[in-house]
Amino acid sequence: MIKLSTIRVAISFRNELMIIFGTLAFLILMPVIAVVVIANAGVSAVSSALVSVNPTTQVVNIYNPTGGLVTQLSLSSTWPVAGVVTLEFGVSNYPYQVSHSGIDIADVRGVIGQPVTTFAEGTVSKVMNIDNQYGRYVFIDHGNNIVSEYWHLSSASVIVGQHVVPGNVIGMEGETGLATGPHVHFQIDVYGVPVNPRSFIIGNPPLGYSNGN
Repeated sequence: MIKLSTIRVAISFRNELMIIFGTLAFLILMPVIAVVVIANAGVSAVSSALVSVNPTTQVVNIYNPTGGLVTQLSLSSTWPVAGVVTLEFGVSNYPYQVSHSGIDIADVRGVIGQPVTTFAEGTVSKVMNIDNQYGRYVFIDHGNNIVSEYWHLSSASVIVGQHVVPGNVIGMEGETGLATGPHVHFQIDVYGVPVNPRSFIIGNPPLGYSNGN
């Protein structure tokens, strides 16, 4: 017959083990958590330092790395593709990115083939029509060290050096590269640093279907 005191000792020992393992797990995970928090805060801070928006005039101010005003732009109303935003800028996108460098826009019906356009006038600077981790993609140079990127396309329909304006189809939404479903990763870099695309574009993307289904 097992004594009551023996059972109490066993339970106490188990509780102590749980506390020890819980503490160890926290200490192991703490650096990872800290990296994510610091990275997100850093990305947001850098983004705000390079781009600011006047909510009254809807003017976008672009600054260089030393803080000097480079140019002013009007907010765009053209989203690159129809769909819903499934992942915002700056949030954790583990295991792909510690801090998400753009905005993911997914097809409402989960199908491939929505046309993709540029959010602003520019010149095509890079085209990749071969699968890689970013999928097939198009980069567009908008001048003043502003470049927009469109990843995970099923195909690109432009060539380097081509002038494009909002409404011109630059490719088709796809699921190429490291993608978990049909979507476009929409990214904007200023001086080579990812900034929040919402600083350049107003509202949200259209759903793409009249009934929203």
